Amino acid sequence: MYYKSMKKILVVTSRAPFSYRYAPGGDVRIYNVGGVATALSTMLKGTGGTWVCWGDGKNDMAHQEETTDGYKIARVFLNKTEKFGFYNSYSNRVLWPLFHYFRNNIHFDSTAFKYYYIANEKFAKKIKENITPDTIIWVHDYQLMMIPSILRTMDISNYIIFSWHIPWISPEFFSILPEAKFLAQSISKSNLVTFHTRLYEKNFFNTLEYHEIKVKNRLKTLAIPLGIDKNFFHLSKTMAIKPKKEKASIIFSIDRLDYTKGLLQRVKAIEKILSYRKDLIGKLVYLMNVTPSRTGIPEYDEIKEQLEMEVGRVNGLYSTTSWVPIIYIYRKISQKYLVSLYARSDIALITPLMDGLNLVSKEFVATTDKGVLILSKFAGAAEYMDGALIVNPNNINELASAIVRAMEMDGEEKMSRLKRMKKDVYVKNSNWWYKRILTTAERQWHVSGE
Repeated sequence: MYYKSMKKILVVTSRAPFSYRYAPGGDVRIYNVGGVATALSTMLKGTGGTWVCWGDGKNDMAHQEETTDGYKIARVFLNKTEKFGFYNSYSNRVLWPLFHYFRNNIHFDSTAFKYYYIANEKFAKKIKENITPDTIIWVHDYQLMMIPSILRTMDISNYIIFSWHIPWISPEFFSILPEAKFLAQSISKSNLVTFHTRLYEKNFFNTLEYHEIKVKNRLKTLAIPLGIDKNFFHLSKTMAIKPKKEKASIIFSIDRLDYTKGLLQRVKAIEKILSYRKDLIGKLVYLMNVTPSRTGIPEYDEIKEQLEMEVGRVNGLYSTTSWVPIIYIYRKISQKYLVSLYARSDIALITPLMDGLNLVSKEFVATTDKGVLILSKFAGAAEYMDGALIVNPNNINELASAIVRAMEMDGEEKMSRLKRMKKDVYVKNSNWWYKRILTTAERQWHVSGE
């Protein structure tokens, strides 16, 4: 059942629900399968409305505006200089490391901020072209922080929701950014700001206080975690390749290539286990899927090289003629294959050093009938996943011990933990997420009379 909004909805994201690639027989759509994109696509199919997004596909220029599944897509275009400053430099080398506490990876660049602002201004102009006075504007994430402020300077008084999908850090750390107050002030001009955890919500308010940013009474916040499409994973589970009886415990992870994901720490934990539990040699296989991300950015090329060297070193130390401890896959895999791996695996190793939420943990719980979830305390999902083994990924001994504990856990404890997590994942799904946010917005708008 689709959600029926009382207002018109305009969604704004940097990524598009899909982009276009030229092919001889006609342009091919490349879909964005991320959790946010899936939830918003489902919502707009029911509500109608408009999706303003960045047209960064190779042949998106030929599809500046279109209507699909009952809603309109309006694309924003950037030239090469704007793209590099907005995306490569400011979004990925300033804001991303900043909001994940990686201070040494931050490359302060005032020129990059200029292009970040220009890009946000282009989004704002496209928004203005596609709204009426009763449109709710729903902006998403760190790439678009300046939009609320720019819209207000355009005398646009529409209700603005701003959803933040990565961690919001402590005000002291945020303040190292030269543009910190400028950006926080902009978000504060929204009517409703949503975060995935109560900690991020608290940090945001502390940031406003730290920078002495005064806000109107109309600013409301919600700590509400994004969920998954429970129907998709339930159906996919029934169609997945049936798990085979394995001689070894299958440990699985899937991550974008990123220095925030704790990839090297996991390899070291596997090495730790094999070094002190010789009886487990040949009894476990770590299937590590890493998908390419932000290629050409030095920090990402460096982590890829380090990771592959560590995987090779550990495999060289412990492999036999019939067994390899770590199977490393560096490529995108299909959703069907991913669901089969969820169903087949005994353990999901989801241990980022810092993560806004992490939907992989929820997808695994929704799919598995036997698995144990090992989850980083620094993933936003840890606030909600009662039943996971919570670890500090920087503590290699703790991480290794959790893996061994998961391997040796009895079936009754596994089922008890899974049952608690499945209930939360099924109830707090993607439909629940966007319905609660829009209901809150519409109620507040009605009460305020705006």
